[in-house]
Formats: sequence, structure tokens, C-alpha cells
Amino acid sequence: MKRIVFLLALSFLVVGVGAATAQTMSYADAISQLADACKSDLAKYCKGVPLGPRLKACFNANQAMMSPQCQQTRAMVYASIARRAAAQRDIGDICSADINRLCGTSHADAHLVECLVSVSPVAMSPACNQAFNDTGWRTERARQ
Repeated sequence: MKRIVFLLALSFLVVGVGAATAQTMSYADAISQLADACKSDLAKYCKGVPLGPRLKACFNANQAMMSPQCQQTRAMVYASIARRAAAQRDIGDICSADINRLCGTSHADAHLVECLVSVSPVAMSPACNQAFNDTGWRTERARQ
């Protein structure tokens, strides 16, 4: 039960955050990495802080006192999640020409993910392919 509460608490820390790698990490992976790297730091500095914005504020306020491993993991996780969120938000703009050419529509409709998953990455423009990778949708569909 404590592990579930801890993971839920960490999930509030990563919302709206992200990384500059070829592939972004899933939200579940981000929470898991933070749980592993920061468990004792959060228990020491933010014990009893309720879930949500207060926990994130506590985490931010105590960052300098947290272990180097926690700080490093936090920076990587936040960067990756921010990149994922930005790609999901902006894919319609980044891929508009590809969506029109490959999916037969000029906008991001309900079938966008299915269409782009079915398209070979080499058929996409490099910017669209990178944005689609960054959304995490290709990897999530492959796991299903």
C-alpha cells in the first residue's frame, strides 16, 4: 500500500515535465525511476506532504539537499516527460504535411495514431518521425 501511495505521489511530480534523447520514457518508467532514485530523499524531506502540487513544491524546495543520484534522475525524468508532453501537444503542427500525405487528412483526427503507426518511419519526414517517436505512441502500440 505504501508503495502505491508513493508511486501516486511521484506521478504528480512528473506531470508536465521531459528529455533530449532519441526516445522519451513512459510515465510509468519515469515514476519507477524516481521511486528508485529518490525514495529515501522524499521520505526524509517531504514526509507527510499531500499528493499534488504541494508535493512537487516540496520536492523543488528541497532539491539541493537531495542526493546527487536523485537530482540527476529527477532532471533526466523531468526533461524526458516534458519532451513527451510537448511532442504529443505539437505533433499535429510538426507532422501536418505528413499527415495529409500519408493519412489522407489535413488534421489530427481520432485515427492519427493508428495511421502513423502503420506508416514506415522512412516514409515520414525526419522531424515528424522524431516527434512521433517522442510522443511515445509508437512504442506503446508495439507493447499492446
